[in-house]
Amino acid sequence: MTTDARRGRRPDYGRLIMIPTALGFVLVDGAALVTGSGTDPLHWVSTGLVCAFYALIIWCYLRRSPASATSRSVTAHAAAVTAMLVPFAFPLLRTASPGAVQQWAGDALVAGGTAWAVWSLRCLGRSVSVLAQARILVERGPYRWIRHPLYTGEIVSSLGLALLAGSLAALAVWLGFCFLQAYRALREEQLLVAAMPAYRGYRARTAALLPGLFLTAAPAAGPASAPSAVTGSGHRPGPRQGSPAGRRRAGTGRS
Repeated sequence: MTTDARRGRRPDYGRLIMIPTALGFVLVDGAALVTGSGTDPLHWVSTGLVCAFYALIIWCYLRRSPASATSRSVTAHAAAVTAMLVPFAFPLLRTASPGAVQQWAGDALVAGGTAWAVWSLRCLGRSVSVLAQARILVERGPYRWIRHPLYTGEIVSSLGLALLAGSLAALAVWLGFCFLQAYRALREEQLLVAAMPAYRGYRARTAALLPGLFLTAAPAAGPASAPSAVTGSGHRPGPRQGSPAGRRRAGTGRS
């Protein structure tokens, strides 16, 4: 039996874990959308986007293709799992009810970051993964400009949750979250460059997290590199604090 055949027969533990988890959040946030959304339009938008994100998680994991390479870095795996859990901390760090401007700004960041994450996940499709893995190259949608758009969406939505929490502790947690996302991106790219040398060409012409910023230096002169496989990465952008799920966790990647 070939290596690829053996890999295809292995259970996809990520799928077994993520599908029921995402389904649970769809049901919780769907119920919040119907019964507890109030009159705030941003509440409706944010909660609806979170439901859409989790529904996409289920769709992507059901269709996920086998990985061609997986990182063996314990620290990279620990960073991925930690970053996935960090957003739960934001509702616990809330010190007082936010003012009207603070509430609006936080809600807008959560909605905008989640919308970006939904778009990124839709384009990522079958390459979704929490851990650093190599699958196929995705260059449509936001991946035309940046290599880790899901992380960008999660950082923005988590900033909104930190703003809604309104404490220095929440700001410190958000800064730590940014560090974890940057570390994950670094370790993922180390895997991709080693597994698929053509990834260097894609990395050289795109930014890491923000369009036009943190561009990698162009590779040394040599044969032109064609697009090749790339991992999907990111996790879940958190729901608004007003929803039941949002009270348990905060504002995604590749998952």
